[in-house]
Amino acid sequence: MQAKILFSLSRLARDRGDAMVIVTSTKSFYIPKRTMDAESTKTNLEANADSPVQADLADLRRQINLLDEQLILLMNARAQLAVSVGKYKREAGIPVYAPHREADVLRRVRELNHGPLSNQSLEAIYREIMSGSFSLELPQRIGYLGPPGTFSHLAASRQFGSSVDYQDLHTIDGVFEEVARGHVDYGLVPIENSLGGGIADTLDAFLSFHQRIKIYGEVQLAVHFSLLAHCQPQEIRRIFSRHDAFAQCRNWIATQYPAVERIHVESTSTAVRHVQKEQSETGCSYSAAIGSSLAGELYQVPVLFEKIEDRIGNVTRFLILSRNETQPSGNDKTSLMFTTDDRPGALVDVLNVFKNAAVNLTHIDKRPSRETNWDYTFFVDALGHRSDPKMAEVIGQARAYCKRLVVLGSYPISKHTL
Repeated sequence: MQAKILFSLSRLARDRGDAMVIVTSTKSFYIPKRTMDAESTKTNLEANADSPVQADLADLRRQINLLDEQLILLMNARAQLAVSVGKYKREAGIPVYAPHREADVLRRVRELNHGPLSNQSLEAIYREIMSGSFSLELPQRIGYLGPPGTFSHLAASRQFGSSVDYQDLHTIDGVFEEVARGHVDYGLVPIENSLGGGIADTLDAFLSFHQRIKIYGEVQLAVHFSLLAHCQPQEIRRIFSRHDAFAQCRNWIATQYPAVERIHVESTSTAVRHVQKEQSETGCSYSAAIGSSLAGELYQVPVLFEKIEDRIGNVTRFLILSRNETQPSGNDKTSLMFTTDDRPGALVDVLNVFKNAAVNLTHIDKRPSRETNWDYTFFVDALGHRSDPKMAEVIGQARAYCKRLVVLGSYPISKHTL
């Protein structure tokens, strides 16, 4: 199949008259059919940049156009391979989205990158390329905690790209339920915030759905709040937002709008919709909203100020839910939940198993077990994949000290914030 596609690629190039050659006003660059030497290409392009001919803007743009033609040719060749991969996966019953494969692709992108584009920029580009490939392999439906324009929606769109179908499932339990039923392929729910801590609704949902759902991956999203309005900044009379958004922007609001009325609503997205509705009904809105830039795009409310949060570095971690399990990527974590006997040192005994095996725990939380008053279920994340011999042994030893221990999933560690 690969030879056939490469033949088609070569034939298409000849039909266009460029035969897989990047031609500029001063030099020609030949692209091998199987790969491209990133370092030599970078050197050639840098040499061209020093040529006096490059001073002509029109000539620079012609060269960019020629590069774009080659990029489109290669991206469509990649897409043809993705179609073949999708056919194979469907016949073999393999999930289309594979976090371990995604992690490997993005790792190679970072290793091959020599600039000037940043790793983050290239990763964003490749996420969109992979999103387009998903739609060719098998259209994917992604469920998230809505309404549209929330930070959950933003995290999902940055993770899965713009070529998948997004479903607003209204509640965290709704996301779990629709993934379990197979009505959506994957779900995305918040699990913890670097300022606010664990998300109780998500932890509680695992108590009900742990037999039908697996954690398939994680996403880290940098949370930036914007002030959005149709009026001028000095005309704002009231601000809509969610309570925690007000709390995280408290100092900025106190400085800029100390006397403005603050109206609490169920979500930041709802706040932006209030502003747009008021503008549509009256033609002259003096309300503002604190929300995401995505909500501003969806509801067509202009952003007046960006990044108004008081503390930088605010990150929310999300979990990707699936009915399937992830293969090892070489850099994974495993999420577990367990309950212990009601006796002195019960929790310490479990934690000592990880300590003695030198397995690092990166997260620990607890929730009422829903079985007996003052009985708790603990949630931990441990570095390693459940299929690793060392992790498998640790889980077995820890289970001996627990009334119940459930592996919620093993998945690649998210290395970068989106």
